[in-house]
Amino acid sequence: MPIERETIIERAPSETVVVGGGNPFAIVGWIVAAVVAVLLILWLASGGISSNGDAVNVDLPNVTVTQ
Repeated sequence: MPIERETIIERAPSETVVVGGGNPFAIVGWIVAAVVAVLLILWLASGGISSNGDAVNVDLPNVTVTQ
């Protein structure tokens, strides 16, 4: 009569981590930040800080450098 062997391998039960929905104020903050970023990109793409080709006159004093 043959002898049968049985091997039992026990695994630890898997863990499930559930993350909550998050802070609603953080979600609103991310939306506001995204809108500001888009507006900033559009502003920079349309010229940003520019004088629209107008001349800017700056009066600088005469400076003499001696050693």
